[in-house]
Amino acid sequence: MRRMWCFASVILGLCVVEPHLAAQKQQQIFVSLVAPNGTAVTDLQASDVSVTEDGVDCKIVKLEPINWPTKLQVLVDNGKANTNPINPLRDGLKALFEQMPDGVEMSLYATAGTPRPLVKPVIDRQKLIEGIALIAPDSGAGMFFDALSEAAGRIARDKTPHFPVILMVGSDFGTVRASDPDFKKLQETILTRAVTVHIIVMSGSGGTSGGGAQTEIGLGLTKLSGGRYENINATTRLATLLPEWGKKIAESQALQSHQFRVTYERPPNGKEQASIGATVRHEGTPQLSLDGHLP
Repeated sequence: MRRMWCFASVILGLCVVEPHLAAQKQQQIFVSLVAPNGTAVTDLQASDVSVTEDGVDCKIVKLEPINWPTKLQVLVDNGKANTNPINPLRDGLKALFEQMPDGVEMSLYATAGTPRPLVKPVIDRQKLIEGIALIAPDSGAGMFFDALSEAAGRIARDKTPHFPVILMVGSDFGTVRASDPDFKKLQETILTRAVTVHIIVMSGSGGTSGGGAQTEIGLGLTKLSGGRYENINATTRLATLLPEWGKKIAESQALQSHQFRVTYERPPNGKEQASIGATVRHEGTPQLSLDGHLP
């Protein structure tokens, strides 16, 4: 027997509407549904879904399953703060990659001195694990903001549908220089491409003052993207924290890879920012988003 589930309202103005959809007065939302046994629901039909805007019933135009991949970039500050000793970092990264399910594209970058790739995007988990050995201690400071900006740039250039994730293992060592236009561009990429940003900052590393900036930027970006932020003060914590976050990323990947995109007609004279309500007539636990982003 089917059971009716209702979603809470969301704000339409947070969604980026594709130009051709806006012209047709159409909008999209994403529905994820988990059955009581914990498996993803895959047989949802358009007739199972109802959508309202500001209480007005909307016509469902199309419901289509999506199975976009997750692409994970791991940015590692390999300066002295995170590499003394280096084994907890390496062990944590290995356990992180082992948490990720098959088929997830991953890449690994060092950020001290000049941000650079250690392992370019691959699906082969073993290549990532082998690449951990390429992380070597560097006397320079991690390029905290530059590395994040470059990661966002790679996402912006990738036009394939996917769910991008950035995980930064940073530190408060070094000075951050970020212009307002560059920071705004980074924020815009996070919003328009539904990026999830997770940031770890090793605190109390000494050296040139700059930790306040790393913390401020990290807190802002993780809040904006729905990601996680944590300050730590011991390298040993990386060995357990990284696999914990790897498990969370894997859980998000499982949710995001089994969704339905619902296209509906907006009411005449609909508001730019409207309250969207959706009802699903199917047994299960639902989640609703405007961009498929489930951090």
